[in-house]
Amino acid sequence: MARKRRSSKNKKSQLPLVLGGGGVVLALAIGAAVVMKPSAEQKVRTDSHFNIADYRQDASRLTGNTYCLQARVENIETLGNDRMVAVSLPNNKQERLPLLVRSGVTGRVNLTRGDTFTFHVICRNGQDSDGRDVRGVLIVEKVESE
Repeated sequence: MARKRRSSKNKKSQLPLVLGGGGVVLALAIGAAVVMKPSAEQKVRTDSHFNIADYRQDASRLTGNTYCLQARVENIETLGNDRMVAVSLPNNKQERLPLLVRSGVTGRVNLTRGDTFTFHVICRNGQDSDGRDVRGVLIVEKVESE
């Protein structure tokens, strides 16, 4: 049995298919960038004057905001694989601000009591172990040593 050879003349060009697929990927990437972009309400702040009293009074209005806080670690408590870190800010050393540090967020930074770090945090809502709503939880996204 002899096989027939297909000539290159009969093959359709795959260039339009490749370009069309690339266009779809580009459109998806642009769409994802628009969706992932923080809204005007979400503000990124480097805030050395974060007011702990205002946070305690109405943390729910801060939900979605991100902050970059330079703070001194005062206490560390373990919560399963995560940690709850109490920090003090330079402008208010008497009050403690609780930060939730999830497992693996610190990378190679070793959090130690008494040392100062830069915490990149986002304010979120969640639930406690009893299923009750908790508003304004400060979750650490990144830690940098000073």
